[in-house]
Amino acid sequence: MDSSPLYVLIEGQDDERFFSRIARPLFAEKGYETRIWKYACEKRQRTINLVLAVRKGGHACIFVRDIDRTPYARTRVQETLNRFGHAMDPAMIVIVVPEIEGWYLAGLSGEAAARLGIREKIGRTDRITKEVFNTLVPRGVSRIEFMQAILDEYDAGLARKKNRSFRFFMDRFVNGERLP
Repeated sequence: MDSSPLYVLIEGQDDERFFSRIARPLFAEKGYETRIWKYACEKRQRTINLVLAVRKGGHACIFVRDIDRTPYARTRVQETLNRFGHAMDPAMIVIVVPEIEGWYLAGLSGEAAARLGIREKIGRTDRITKEVFNTLVPRGVSRIEFMQAILDEYDAGLARKKNRSFRFFMDRFVNGERLP
């Protein structure tokens, strides 16, 4: 079976690490070859041109963005459309609440967290920010090593239960019929 290209537009390195290790294999099972584009590292017009070309070619394109301090996901979707000249299909925008670090921690069981040196119990991760995440990184371990260790232990089924925006992403794009 030939793979269909699926473009995933992300912000930075932490997103790339997550999508390469967790989402790419899930999309591959559905017959997609995931191509990652870090839009935060590119000029806005280059990203707009890419999205227009991808859509013209009939390929799927998912745009991923943290909600950050924006109060509503819908507002963040509109900001994204405004910034990228409405090139993006609003139904293909995923808002991570509040930041990708919450998605990382959502897939970590209590046992795995303990093995990685996290003493606190991690319940729902819908409010985990970069700053909170950074306090959990054990002394003597780099943030990147810590993130990679989390991904080695990752349970996407558990993550669906612990983070609403990850569940939305999984339901819509991985388990749903949203992709062409």
